[in-house]
Amino acid sequence: MNKTIFGLLAALPLMLWGQRDTSMVIELGEASVEAQRDNPSALSTQVLAIPVRTLADQGPSAMLQLSRQAPALQLASVGGHTVKPILRGLGGYRVVTAYQGWRYDNMQGGADHGLDFPLLGVDHVEVMLGPNSLALGTDAMAGVLYFSDLRPRATGQQHALTLNGGANGMPWSGQYSLHRSGPGLYFIGAYGGYSPEYRDANGDTVHGTHAQTLALRALGSWQKGKTQHRLKFTGVQRRFGLPQKNYPPGQAPEHVHGDQLIQAGHFAWEAERPLGAWTLRTVSGVHTSYRAEFDEEVGADTLEPGHAEDPHLAFYLYTASQTTTLDRRLGVGHLTLGAQQQLRMLRNDDHAHEWLYPNAEQLQSAVFAHYSVEQGRSTRSVGFRGEVGAFAGYAALLRYAYAIRKPLSVQARLSHGTRGPQLEERFAFGSHLGAGRFEVGDANLRTERLWNADLGLNYERERFDAQLTAFYQAYRDFIYLNPNDSSGSWRFYYVQGDARVYGAEARAHWHPAKRFHVHAQAALSIGEDAAGNPLPFMAPGRWGAHMAYDVLSDQRLHAELHYDRYMAQNRLSSTEALFLDGPTSAYGLWSASLTGVISDHASWSVELLNAGNTAYAHHLSIARAFGVLEAGRQLRASLRFAW
Repeated sequence: MNKTIFGLLAALPLMLWGQRDTSMVIELGEASVEAQRDNPSALSTQVLAIPVRTLADQGPSAMLQLSRQAPALQLASVGGHTVKPILRGLGGYRVVTAYQGWRYDNMQGGADHGLDFPLLGVDHVEVMLGPNSLALGTDAMAGVLYFSDLRPRATGQQHALTLNGGANGMPWSGQYSLHRSGPGLYFIGAYGGYSPEYRDANGDTVHGTHAQTLALRALGSWQKGKTQHRLKFTGVQRRFGLPQKNYPPGQAPEHVHGDQLIQAGHFAWEAERPLGAWTLRTVSGVHTSYRAEFDEEVGADTLEPGHAEDPHLAFYLYTASQTTTLDRRLGVGHLTLGAQQQLRMLRNDDHAHEWLYPNAEQLQSAVFAHYSVEQGRSTRSVGFRGEVGAFAGYAALLRYAYAIRKPLSVQARLSHGTRGPQLEERFAFGSHLGAGRFEVGDANLRTERLWNADLGLNYERERFDAQLTAFYQAYRDFIYLNPNDSSGSWRFYYVQGDARVYGAEARAHWHPAKRFHVHAQAALSIGEDAAGNPLPFMAPGRWGAHMAYDVLSDQRLHAELHYDRYMAQNRLSSTEALFLDGPTSAYGLWSASLTGVISDHASWSVELLNAGNTAYAHHLSIARAFGVLEAGRQLRASLRFAW
């Protein structure tokens, strides 16, 4: 293993990948406060902004393309229609997603549960690694994905209509948006799409990979007195299947998964105003979602709560959150103080045939503080968060960055986080929704604790820049699944034990000519328990390369070529050895795209995915767990009209 790590680090200067957006705006900051500041002298590997405006189809599965620009970010596909975020090798509850200004709650621990909102009205996605979030919670052990919204246009307005279609499971979709300047409702977007079942690289149709998505989003902003207000609303309805293995006659499983239904509404209100030397900002949000799994595929007209075609499993999630911050210049630095409350409730549908979780709720309250100083070549910051409620915990961070000389800077960070066990980990008892395994929770689980240390180097010239980060995480009472057949059948129990996760990430960008960019990225994370055994469900290492070339100036004709290489995952825990059919082999994926401008009001794009028709499944994909492959070669075309 040491040879593998050394070989990966030695090859980093030769790997070219991961597009850099020079116009990115970093809003998150260490205290998760939208300060809207761009500090090019600071090391950028901890907060990376990925633009999404270049994506044609902006449905939920479009997020798969975002991982091309962040080495530590992987997105495991669920039959091509849903994605699960993974940071530094870990996913589930250890990754926090912030959407519309506050954390997004959607059962992130499940094998099939992912991010079900579209990218309508999203400007860019910010990636922050490790337990460095103060305003969003102490439990962002692996990191944070922050979806930053569009702001009002500077002048005028723009209508846009995009039509997408393709072959082999690619979504057929249409989306419309209005983006305008001035106060009031400045963005309205609507999305509708349908994805048929796909064929894998062997030519076999993978049943249960169809999906349908309908979404509406609205953003508003206005000034009243000294207070700036923002309103945000998103409504989503999704219906999709789960990948199904083709069993020989007489060997079909006892329970066949049918369609799943998601109906969700997400509302947020932000207000900001000056109070003397301070700036007051408050973010309040409410999220409600209904999730149901049916025993067999049924028509869309029957997929309604309480219908006679009752679901096998169904429940409601309700989340309310409120965060208030005060910040000001203090001395030579910047001080932020804040408080947060969050209520999470789970309620089962009385019409469901089975309850996997009991009706339960959790309330958390917290206060936090952060202070940063930039002087000369150095940047120093310190932060703390204390949390009480269902579980008590604290987060702390200490950061120091120093510009050694103009092209080279270094950053060291030490941080601590805690994560209380979620409702699902404490009370699960039954066949997990979509995961195909019987899970048993433990109401006596203790708070998970983590110390994280990382060291990064940043090198930046006019035509070349590179970043390298190494990290080490030490867990106390790490929560994971452990199989046992003591009950007479295999069940997966939530247990705890000490663990460690360590690895490295790197990015590089070479810009030898005005119209030509070459990029690289690489990441590797290794997880072990106290005895050195592999942790379950760790993502494999990955490296890749990317080239972008403007065939015609001003991107009137733009070409890109991508290659992603996923390393073999041979380190299997006892859970995976039972749940998976052996290790996951290494594989590489080629893709290419071509975009062009028809006129001032129209453009087109064509993209070829998995051009080599590789037979593969991501190690953490539900398709991999069910013994089926992801899609083979796929073709997608888009037309965009703007006026």
